[in-house]
Amino acid sequence: MSNHLTMNKMKKFYIIMMLLLVGIMAEAQTSVWDGSRKLWTRGSGTEGDPYLIETAAQLAFLSYMVNKDYDTQGLYFRLTTDIDLNGSEDQPWIPIGLYNRGFDEDGCDRGVANNASYYAPRTMFRGCFDGGGHRISNIYVDNEGGYAGLFGYADSWVAGDTVVIENVFVTNGYIKGDESGGIVGHGGIVIISGCRNGADIEGNSVGGIMGVGGKMVSNCSNVGRLTGTEVGGIIGGMSGAEITECFNEGDIVASRIAGGIICRSRHGSLGNCYNIGAVAAVGDTSTYYPAAGGLLGIVAIRSEAKNSYSVGEIIGNHHVGCLLGFASQPENTTFENCYYLNVCSGDEYGIPKSAEEMREEVFVDVLNQGSGVWGFDANNVNDGFPILVRTDLSVESNEEQQLMVFPNPVKDMVSIEGRNVAEIEVYNVLGAKVKSFTNTNRINVEDMPKGVYLLRIADSEGNSFLEKTIKE
Repeated sequence: MSNHLTMNKMKKFYIIMMLLLVGIMAEAQTSVWDGSRKLWTRGSGTEGDPYLIETAAQLAFLSYMVNKDYDTQGLYFRLTTDIDLNGSEDQPWIPIGLYNRGFDEDGCDRGVANNASYYAPRTMFRGCFDGGGHRISNIYVDNEGGYAGLFGYADSWVAGDTVVIENVFVTNGYIKGDESGGIVGHGGIVIISGCRNGADIEGNSVGGIMGVGGKMVSNCSNVGRLTGTEVGGIIGGMSGAEITECFNEGDIVASRIAGGIICRSRHGSLGNCYNIGAVAAVGDTSTYYPAAGGLLGIVAIRSEAKNSYSVGEIIGNHHVGCLLGFASQPENTTFENCYYLNVCSGDEYGIPKSAEEMREEVFVDVLNQGSGVWGFDANNVNDGFPILVRTDLSVESNEEQQLMVFPNPVKDMVSIEGRNVAEIEVYNVLGAKVKSFTNTNRINVEDMPKGVYLLRIADSEGNSFLEKTIKE
């Protein structure tokens, strides 16, 4: 082969590698919002080919279009990059969906629209939104009339149809409104999964993930500080909804009702959840009797909780419960396999255990009841208390460390790319180490039983990572 041909091939290879590198760097960049709006240009809105939201301006355009009565029923959207909303009083975020609030051509919220009917069915998000695990930072919302959050109002009034919002990480910021949540202010027939909130929120009906409503919330978490009249770590108020595999570690302060996971529940179901945040409900007892509970603040009519625990401090000046603040019909309220710290006192539901007992491996098995939902806190990310395998490990991404573990699920060989691996330890969901490897980026798990495992990966530079893998 001539030197000329060799040089041409090397040149082509170099160009291809540079293009790939530029593409990777562009995807890793954060899009900072400057207050502008821009129409998305890729995708057809179907499930297989969703509209791609590639910039902050395109996300703002989605808000603008929804609030101008653009019908998103049956449409799919996917976020492809991290977003910095660059929020402030001068540049507030206008929630996606404002119910019957006006939205002028300049993109400003003008309050309740003139001659607007009580029902304005299209000023809501009605489609499916996949955040792709990307971060949305520096959100600022001060919605005087309510429905505050990244999404203000999400619902579907079409029989058999459901709105889906998933894999959205609101990392920080400030949200205020009468019905306010980090992801959705007011939700109707909506499913929220794989979402996380780190923004501070305040208002009358506050939830870390959703203020009021919803059909199902799963694999979600809140770390933001929540304050207001009625406040729940995950949902403020719900009726006939289901919450599974969620946790709260943000502090909660309410003047009336506070719940570590749910503030006010009516015909609701809670399963495989935990709270480690402080929960306080201290108010004026001359007008209302405040209630604070580690998992639920108040249950109206009937609700149930299963396989869950709370270890957060509970504070109140009237109804105080380690798991439940108050039940209007105690005979229709059930707690099955639920636990709290034995140093807590109040109107008790559930079973007391010491901190030492709740940090033992056997307690993970007690919570699991034969499932693989709970895992042992082998790396002390939750002060030794049991973690939710899917939720705890999904909310932290190793993208910044350029670590990739694949395939997942796996049948035989697991590969690790992006780091020079020094050691890999494999743990089962009970926290028992079942395998260990050194100085290799490929491990054989063919002989391991089917199930969920945690990989503790240490690189040659002394960094440590925790990854989940599923053995088929």
